[in-house]
Amino acid sequence: MRRFFLVTGILSGLLLLSSAFAHHGWGGYTEKIEFRATIAVLKLGNPHDRLVVTDSDDQEWNLLLAPPARNRRFGFNKESLSVGDVVDVIGQKHPQRREVKVHCLDKDGENLYTYRYDSGTSSLERLRKGEDCRFD
Repeated sequence: MRRFFLVTGILSGLLLLSSAFAHHGWGGYTEKIEFRATIAVLKLGNPHDRLVVTDSDDQEWNLLLAPPARNRRFGFNKESLSVGDVVDVIGQKHPQRREVKVHCLDKDGENLYTYRYDSGTSSLERLRKGEDCRFD
């Protein structure tokens, strides 16, 4: 019986540890990026809403948004954007892949998406970047 609890405890610890490593954050996404792209694929669902877009050089980018429940609460849903829409992107680029954690998405000069935390604070405010969702 003692051995059972020991093995169970070790396995539980490993499971918790693997969960901690599986969760991602903004840590590695340090390079600011702004670009215009065309939406190729909308993937709205858990664990994060995601867009696949193509830039002016025909490079494909994976855009990571906030979790779906949070996005819906702040008004971003499947009616917000469509495949073929051209959007301006502000975000933080992954150091090794064409992947962006998105701060803001604009379409035709109108902000359609801002990454928000549960409190309503935007990702730019939380990172203390002193910026907003205005494109240059």
